[in-house]
Amino acid sequence: MKILLIHTKDVEVHKNKEATSNPQEFNEKIIKMEGLILVAFVSVEDQDTYDIEVISKQGADVIEKAIMSITRFPDNIRLKNDEIREYNANIEKGKIKGHPRKIKELILDQSMYQIDSVLVYPWAHLSKFLSQDSKAMDVCPKMAELLKERGIEAKYSPFGWYKSFKINCLGHELAEMYRDVKLYIQPDEHVADREFKVITAEGKVLEIEFDKDKNYKQIIGIQDKDFELFLKSELGTRRVDKGEEPTHIRVMKEFELVDFDPNTDPGNLRWYTKGIIMKNLIKQYLEDSLIDFGAILIETPIMYTVKNDKLTAQTARFPARTYWVESGKNRFLLRFAGDFLQFDMFSGMNLKPQYFPLRAYEWEQYDFRREQEGELTGLRRLRGFVMPDFHTLCKNLDSSIEEFKKQYDLDKTLMEDLGLKSYIIFRTTQNFYKKHKDWIHKLIKTEKQPALIELWQDRYYYFVLKFERAVLSAQDKSATLATIQIDVESSLEYIEQNGKKRQKYDISFVDTDGIKKHPIILHNAPAGGLERILWGLIETAEREKNERVPGFKTWLSPIQVRILPVGMEQYKYA
Repeated sequence: MKILLIHTKDVEVHKNKEATSNPQEFNEKIIKMEGLILVAFVSVEDQDTYDIEVISKQGADVIEKAIMSITRFPDNIRLKNDEIREYNANIEKGKIKGHPRKIKELILDQSMYQIDSVLVYPWAHLSKFLSQDSKAMDVCPKMAELLKERGIEAKYSPFGWYKSFKINCLGHELAEMYRDVKLYIQPDEHVADREFKVITAEGKVLEIEFDKDKNYKQIIGIQDKDFELFLKSELGTRRVDKGEEPTHIRVMKEFELVDFDPNTDPGNLRWYTKGIIMKNLIKQYLEDSLIDFGAILIETPIMYTVKNDKLTAQTARFPARTYWVESGKNRFLLRFAGDFLQFDMFSGMNLKPQYFPLRAYEWEQYDFRREQEGELTGLRRLRGFVMPDFHTLCKNLDSSIEEFKKQYDLDKTLMEDLGLKSYIIFRTTQNFYKKHKDWIHKLIKTEKQPALIELWQDRYYYFVLKFERAVLSAQDKSATLATIQIDVESSLEYIEQNGKKRQKYDISFVDTDGIKKHPIILHNAPAGGLERILWGLIETAEREKNERVPGFKTWLSPIQVRILPVGMEQYKYA
C-alpha cells in the first residue's frame, strides 16, 4: 500500500461519471469537508488484498501516526527551542564552546497544526502494481471506519468514479508526507514465558537463572570455559565491541578469499579465486554427502510472485527484509529461502506412502534477506548469501523423529569433517520436551559436552522442535551454522492464526488406510550457510591459534602444495 498524505484547508470532491463497471455507491454529488483536513490518497497493491483487514488496520495506523506527528509538532519545536536557548546560554556564560544555534520558527500559526477530520481517497497513481482483486475497493472504507472507531472523524471517497477535487495544501513542515506500507502478517508469539536449562553430558538438568536486570547468572559446576562463554553469548549478556572488527574480515581480505564491493548493496560480497576454490570444495563435499544420504537434487527460481496466497502467507511475515524485482507490469520477490517454491512444488506431487522419507536437496546459489545495515557483519550476516537447503517429507511425527536422529548424526559428521567445534541448542515446547526428553538426552550424551535447552509453553511458529549447532568466534560471539527443524504446519491446507484461517501449502498423500494425510517436514541447513561456514572456519582457526597452527584442513585449502626451490639454479625447474 502506498499513501500520500496532504494537510489541507477544506476539501471538495465532485462526482463526474462511473469509471468501472462496478463502482461503489456514491449518493452525493459533492463531498465537501470544511476545516483542517488530512487527505490520505491510497493505492492498494497486489499483495495487500491477501488480508484486507490487516492492511486496512496498518493504513489506519499510519494515518493516526501522521495526525499525532502534525498535532504534536509545535510542542516538539518548543521543546527543541528550550534546548537551543539553554545551549546558547551556556556558550554566553563560557561553560561550553561552540557557535550559537538559531531558534526554530513555525511556518504557520500554531493553531493550523490541527486535524479536524480525515478523507481517505482511493488513488491509483502511486503504484504500478495495483491490486486487481475486487476486495481492494473495500480497503478505503475499512480504513475510514477504523479511524472513526478511534474517535477520529473520517470519510472515504467512493471507488470506481471519475472525480475532480479541490484541496489547499497548507504548506507547513509536515503538510505533505508519503508512506510505503508493507503488508505484515504478524505471527502469534509466546516467547515471554520461555525458560532455559542446561543438560550435561551425563543427563543432569541444571536450571538457568537471571537477575532482576535479566542478566544471565553463571551456573556453578560447569567446568568448560568455552561453553560458559557460549551461554553468555546466547543468553544476551556478552556482546562484541562494535568498534572492534571481527577477526575473519581481516583474514578474508588478507588471504584474498572474499571482499566487500563498493559498487553493490552492502551485504553482497565479491569472491576471489581462492575463495571460489573453497566455496566449490564445500559445495561438492556437501552435495556428495547428501546424495550418499539419499537426497534427490532440485533447483527452484530465485524470485517468485506475490499473487500466490500460499507464498504471501509466508513472505508477509518479513516485509522489511524483502528485495523486489520489477518485470513489466509485475513484480517479484527475491527469495530469502527456497522453502516457498520447494513446498509449492511438493504440493503438486502425487505423493505415496512408500516414497517417505522423501529427501530433497537444493544448493541455493543465492538467497536474499535485506538485513538492517547495522546488523551486517562480514561473512557472519549478509544480505545476499548461499544456502545449502535440505528438506525431508516424513509420513508422520514418529518417523520424522527417527529421521531427525539420522540427520542429527549427519550434521555432526559434516561439522567435524569441516573442522568446526560446535555447541548445541534444542528449542521446543514444554509438552514436546516432556514426551521426548529421553531420546533428546541420549543425543546430548553423544556430544560429550553440555547442551542448552530453550522451552516454551506453547508452539509459536511452524516448528515443534528446532535444533541448532552454534560456533564461537574469536571474540566469544556465537552464531548458528547447522539447524534442523521439525515442521508440523507448512504441509497443512490452512492454519488458524489471530482468529483467521491462513492458507498453507496443502502437501498431502493418501495413506494405506485411504485417508488423506499431511506429511511432517524436516528443514535442515547441513553445516549452515556457505558464507557462515567460512566465517566459522576462519574464526575457529583464530580462536585456537594458541593450540595449533591456524589454517584449514588440507582438502579445503585453496593452495595445497607449494614448491620451494633451494637455489636460483632450481628456480626455473621448480
